[in-house]
Parts: sequence; C-alpha cells; structure tokens
Amino acid sequence: MKSITIKSLKLTNFKGIKNLEIKEFGKETKIFGDNGTGKTTVFDAFTWLLFGKDSTDRTTFEIKTLDKNNNVIPKIDHEVEAEIEVDFETVNIKRTFREKWVKKKGNLESEFAGNETNYEWNGVPMTQRDFNAKISTIVDEKVFKLITSPSAFNSLKWQDQRQVLIDISGGVTDEAIADGNEDFLKLLSNLTNKSIEEYQKQIKASIAKSKKELKFIPSRIDEVERNKPEAVDFVELKQELTDKGIHKKSLENQISNKLEAQQEYLNQRGAIQREIHKVDSEINDIKHQLRQEAKEKFANSNSEITSVQSKINEITSEVQSSSNGLETLKSKLNSKNNELQAAQNKREELIRKWNEVNAKEFTMDEGDCKCPTCNREFDPETIDEKKAEAKERFDANKQQTLNSINIQGGGVKLTKENLEKEISDLEVRIDNGSNHIIDLELKRENLLNKSDELKSNQPNITEESIYTDLLNTNNEIDDKVKDLAILKQKLEEVKPVDISTLKFQKDNVQKEIDELKNQLSIEDQIVKSNARINVLEKEESELSQTIADYEREQFVIENFIKAKIDTLESMINERFELVNFKLFETQVNGAQVETCQALINGVPFSDANTASKINAGIDIINTLSKHYQVSAPIFVDNRESVVNLIPSQSQIINLIVSEADKKLRVKTNITQEAYA
Repeated sequence: MKSITIKSLKLTNFKGIKNLEIKEFGKETKIFGDNGTGKTTVFDAFTWLLFGKDSTDRTTFEIKTLDKNNNVIPKIDHEVEAEIEVDFETVNIKRTFREKWVKKKGNLESEFAGNETNYEWNGVPMTQRDFNAKISTIVDEKVFKLITSPSAFNSLKWQDQRQVLIDISGGVTDEAIADGNEDFLKLLSNLTNKSIEEYQKQIKASIAKSKKELKFIPSRIDEVERNKPEAVDFVELKQELTDKGIHKKSLENQISNKLEAQQEYLNQRGAIQREIHKVDSEINDIKHQLRQEAKEKFANSNSEITSVQSKINEITSEVQSSSNGLETLKSKLNSKNNELQAAQNKREELIRKWNEVNAKEFTMDEGDCKCPTCNREFDPETIDEKKAEAKERFDANKQQTLNSINIQGGGVKLTKENLEKEISDLEVRIDNGSNHIIDLELKRENLLNKSDELKSNQPNITEESIYTDLLNTNNEIDDKVKDLAILKQKLEEVKPVDISTLKFQKDNVQKEIDELKNQLSIEDQIVKSNARINVLEKEESELSQTIADYEREQFVIENFIKAKIDTLESMINERFELVNFKLFETQVNGAQVETCQALINGVPFSDANTASKINAGIDIINTLSKHYQVSAPIFVDNRESVVNLIPSQSQIINLIVSEADKKLRVKTNITQEAYA
C-alpha cells in the first residue's frame, strides 16, 4: 500500500495567517487553538497546495491576507510549502499565489495586472500541467478527498456512496444469485438487455395496465348492448330516400338559373364600387397635398423661434452635464482631504514611535548574570562579556527599528506631498467649472428673453387654420364630392336577386335526407355491435390469464431481489468494523428501492454523536485506503469531542478546539509554538 505522510508544512500570508511553520509531523499530530485561530486553515493549505482547492473542494475562496480594514494587502506572495513522504521518499512541493504588477511606459507607478500561480517540485520550477501530472502520480484527487476527511464520504450523494461501496465489494452478479435456482435462471433469460429493476418496472406496469383494462371490459360490453338500436323496415326507408333525392335535384336546377341573374347584379355593383373607391382616393390625395402645403407655410413662419429654442436646449443640457462633473470633483476633493489627514496622523504616530524607541537605554537583567542550572553568579569577566554581547544586540535591534521607522516615514511623506498636489489641482478645476456654469446660465437667460420676445410678436396663426382656408378655396374637391354622391345613388338603385325561398326548401329536403340516412345506418350499427361484444368477451378471458402469468413472474422477481440484497449488504458490511450500510429501503407496498445509509450501532450516521461520526468516518477511510491501496493524512476536526480514536494505518492530524490557546500550538513528540 502506498503511504503518504506530511513531514513539515509552512504557510506564508495564507487566509489571514502571515507566517506559520510546523517543522515536524508525527504518526499522530495534535493542533490546538481557539476558534478562529486557523486550525482548519492548515487543512485548507494542504489541499490547496496539492489541488488548488480548499478542504471543502472550493476553487474560489479568499487566499489573500487582509489588513485591519478588510482590504487586500497588495504586492505580497501567498505561499504554502510542504515536505511530504511518499513510500519513504521525501518530496518538497511549493505553490505560490502572486499578484502581477506592471509599470506601463510613461507611468510613475505600476498597475495591478492580475494574479499568477507558480509551482515548484523539489526546488525546481514547473508549469501547472507538469505539477498536476506529478501530483496525480502520487494520488487521485477524488480518492484523496475521501481518505483525508472523516466526513467526506458521508457528504457524497447517496447514489455516489452506493457506487463506491459496490466497487469496493466487487459487486455481485445476477448469474451468481441465480445459480442453482430454476426460477431465477428462467427470470434472467427473460431480461433481454434489461436490468432486473427495469424488468420489474415493466412487469408492474403491465399488471397495472392489464387490470385497468380488465376492470372496464364489463361496463364496455354493457355500454355496447345499451347503445345497440332496435331493427326497423329498411326497404321502405330506402325507397323514401330515393324520392327525396329527385326532389332535391329539381330545386338545385331552379337555384342555378337564378344564380346567373345574381352574377349580373354582382358585376354591376362591383363596377360602381370601384368607381366610388377611385373618386374617394382622389379626394384624399387632394386633402393630403393641402395638408402638406399648410404644414410648410406654418413651419416657415416659426423657424426663428425653433432655432432659439434649440440653442436653449443645448445650453440646458451642457449646464446639467457640467454640474454633475463639478459634484464629482467636489466629492473627490473631500476624499483626498480625508486621505491627507490620515497621512498626517500616520506621520505624527511614526515621530512619536521613533522618539520612544530612540529614548530606550540598555539595561541588563540580574538573572542573566547567573548560571541558569545552579543559580551561581558568573565570574566578573564572564559577566562583562555577556553584558557586551547583550548591549551589542540591543543597539543593533534599536538601530534596525529606527531605520524601519525612517523608511515608513519617507513613504508617508511622499504620499502626503502627492495628495497635496492632487488637492491643489482639484481646487483649480472646481473654480474653473463653477465659472463656466455661471457663463452658461447667463447665455441661457438671454436666449429665453429673446424667445419670449419672438413669441409675443408672432400672429395667432395655426397649421389647422391654414389648412382650413386652403380646403375652403379648392373647387376641385367640391366637384369630386358631387361625383361621389351620384355614384352612391346608382349603387342603391341596383337590386339583388332573391333565392332565399328556394334555398330554404332545399335545406329542408336535405335535412329529411340526412334523417333517412341516419335511420338506415341502424342496420350496420346492429351488425357492428354484435361483433364488438364477441371481441370484448374474448379480450376479458385473455386479460385474466395474462394477469395471473405476470403476478407469478413478479413473485419470482421479488424473491430474486431479496436474495441479491442480502448477499450484497453482507459482502459490503463485512469490510467495516464499526459501520454497517443499509443499501435498500422497503416501502409501504413491500417494494425494495435503492438507498445508501450508514448506520453506527443501528443509529443513522446523521443522528449519531460527533465522536461516533468521527470514528465511523475513520473506519470508512481505513476500508477505502485498503481498497485504493493508498493512505494519506487524516485531518480530524473537532477532535476534542472524541476520547479515543479507532486505530488507523494513516497519519492522523487532530484539530482540537482549545480556548486557552489563542495561537496555534502543535504537539507531536515535541511541542511547537506555531504563531499565525
């Protein structure tokens, strides 16, 4: 079995942890920390290092470190590095998430241009593709997820859990279940490219369909009997039908003769209507021309007012745009003033800190002059040497701190100077913008006065009044209206031909013919009804036998499925120590449906306590590791809830809530203080 263990792990600027290094992992490692100190982050870091995902399988999560205002700290690398052992061979892997900053030509400062991820394998840089290929040779990502977290398997969909369990057991074939049972062997021969479940559904559907059909056959026979008509004198009815047909033909000939006269009427009426439409169109054309002429005359009389109003609209739009821009500049100025005040406060704080550090004097603790083992004072020469060494370290640290403050002060000074220049530029732009708006308002006021003056001198003439005058003085329209009245009079004088009486008589004869045909159809209905009853009685007998055959086949299927259920559950559950799996659910109607539910001493996994869930999860991991022939570190969250873990061949990393540990504390065979 392949064995994967963590030897050391280092986090730099990862999910809020600035610097964390765990130098040694044992067979079982305990990581103590209060809530929010970063225990789960250690698990996230290891999965991100290998696969670029956190421990919950997310690819998009916040990696970057934030400042006290929850803003991303720019231009720092985010790294996870680990030394792992794979089958006694040590491998060093590293993944770095880095911001790209590019200084474009002509710009003073570089600009953010996205992120990039770098990969190293035993100190050798490589591409993501090559890195992923090497990881895949160690362990499959899906398998890794299942064998590193006790809760991973039970977080899968039950269908996926079930498939994994069947894969582990090797499954059981239908042929193996049927071996030695004649009914089962015959059942398998009937499947014809269907699964046993599909065949069961088919049989069940066939039974339901046949019973439904059988249920309605007696009522269908009774319905046919009730609807079967009584016999009548069909010879007499046929002679009467012939006589009515002759009468109908005579009426149709009379109607045809009158329709010829009707067509002449329609031709005359159509010609007059076309002439009316022509004259009406000519009148509308003249009115349209007069309307256009009135519109042009009215537009010519108002052109100067329209031009002035257009200029007013343009200036109004420009005033609105300039006002919006001015408000934006004022908002930006206020923001820059706030930034300047913050920079000034920062500068004063650095001066105070510099003075405080500079004022510190070297003092030596009396305890440093004694042997830490026997508590005996050192001789004077040794004391002088230790004092000199301590003072040298003190002076070096003091100077380093002062230099760091000086560097920060230089940055604050540069920021302050840049802000003061930006504020000065903004104030000039605001003054210029205000003056520009005043000029525009003055121009608009002058144009409004001019528009009012033009409107007061304009005579009270409308487009409609011009059109009315043109219409009243046009003689051509009067002539066309007179022609239209004459044509409408002619249309009223053309009289239609009346064939309504003949059509009424013909319709009555047709109704009598239809009634006779309906009575004659009774003969055919009687013959068909008797034949239909015979067919239904035969179908009733056949359906009863079919249902009996289907129900026997259904009984064999149910016995086969139960045998397969018992065999499969036994094969799977014998591979686990604590957990049993329920792979089938019996419904109210007795049918077996697929499921997958983990049970711990008969209690469903979801209802068990935390300790039971964790040990059950490790039991599942032990079995999965044996099946996939690979073990990997198991990260046990909420480890404080479990008194004793069951044995496992995997490396165990316990994540333990400890209110007393405000910083992470790691315990293997030695205790490490890991400050995050």
